[in-house]
Amino acid sequence: MLDEIFNKLTFEEKLYLLVGYASMETNGIERLGIERKKMADGPHGVRFHENCNVDNVPSEKDSTCFPSLSLLASTFDKEMAFKYGEYLGRDCVEMGIDLILGPGLNIKRLITCGRNFEYMSEDPVLAGEMAAGYVNGAKSVGIATCPKHYAANNQEEYRIETSVDIDERTLREIYLKPFEIMVKKSHPQTIMSSYNKINSIWAAENKFIYDILKDEWGFDGVVVSDWGAVHNMVKSIASGLDYKPGIMPTIIEEFEKALAEGEITMQEIDNSAKRVLKFLLTEKPKKLPYDREKQHEVCREIASAGAVLLKNENKVLPITKDKYKKITLVGEYAVNPLYMGQGSAEVFCNKKHIENPFDELKKSLSGVEVDYYELYKKSSFVESMIWAKSGEFIQKIKDSDLVVFFTGSMTSEDTEQFDRLSAKINPNHEYMIRLASKICGKKVVVVMQSGGGLILGQWNDYVDGVVQAWLGGEA
Repeated sequence: MLDEIFNKLTFEEKLYLLVGYASMETNGIERLGIERKKMADGPHGVRFHENCNVDNVPSEKDSTCFPSLSLLASTFDKEMAFKYGEYLGRDCVEMGIDLILGPGLNIKRLITCGRNFEYMSEDPVLAGEMAAGYVNGAKSVGIATCPKHYAANNQEEYRIETSVDIDERTLREIYLKPFEIMVKKSHPQTIMSSYNKINSIWAAENKFIYDILKDEWGFDGVVVSDWGAVHNMVKSIASGLDYKPGIMPTIIEEFEKALAEGEITMQEIDNSAKRVLKFLLTEKPKKLPYDREKQHEVCREIASAGAVLLKNENKVLPITKDKYKKITLVGEYAVNPLYMGQGSAEVFCNKKHIENPFDELKKSLSGVEVDYYELYKKSSFVESMIWAKSGEFIQKIKDSDLVVFFTGSMTSEDTEQFDRLSAKINPNHEYMIRLASKICGKKVVVVMQSGGGLILGQWNDYVDGVVQAWLGGEA
């Protein structure tokens, strides 16, 4: 069937398959009954681009906000990764999306990379195994995925200018290994290339990495460029790229000229066009029963499984009504949590689904007085040192059995296009942690909300418990 339909395509139709009808939609071939495919940003939930904001989301576009992939990988649970992909896929089916742009599985080479929250791990095997689970979960409900970013995209600063100069063994054993595992175990229908250069050649034009992907690993899907990552469409297709998102009005003229001048062959064009056609001919996902509350429950299950207990001296945790009669939660993160990253991974979720630690602790600790003291906000460094509030803070916690500090990244740090300023927590927060422990003699627990790893500073010596909660999603 594929060859039969492909043989009916005109030269112009083949070229139109290589580019988009719109930013998030492929071209189709109407005269042959080939429908367009719709895609959406991931990898933590369906992200719509039009008429959406986080305060007022139309009900039909109320996407489930799943936990960050850094949290998912911290479960070390392949079945959980499958479940993540399956239920994200259910949102895609409900909203008419055919292809979700995720998961991310680049190696976390740089601790301050702003996009580490979208990536699985610093370990190639863990990243590959978890990504395979995610892809297979989405496929189980008929949704295609686009694992990214192939390859060696490990920082956001200068990502479009950077050349990653690397020897072949290191490239294969560390940076390509997650993709190899994922491709061989889940066979995704597409893969997204990265912005950066590899050994001075743009990823979108890097024949070496595409030969490994297609010839050695047997990937038979579509290589999609990242948005704006193609510098020369002819060179990219000749090198092994298959599809460039968005419209390209000059594509016919450019490729006619390139064919005439021997810069590309008709076989190279056909190879890419046939791959795209194969994807377009896959069946539309079948409609499934959809339960928004079930989606929320799955988010909570994953968030719970992926939170990491880093320290627990003298069994300070768990918090129970038998151990504590009054606890004080400190920091805006407790009532307005940092639950997702920014950029193309931002999810437009109706705020009625967003839970916060303060409310949830009050619900689960009947008979315990749960107090809240803002002290610091999560959005930025405060204009003046908060140590000026020391006296007020001491009074606030004087009767508490336990003080729980909620801290982590600042709001703008876990994001695409920028790297984090630091992997340490705000020094103002650290000062108050030490004050609560050393001066007031209180039991102290620190809960960290961040997309990437954080450095445990000297404050770790003063606290009884530390939890890395990551970006926990809506639940």
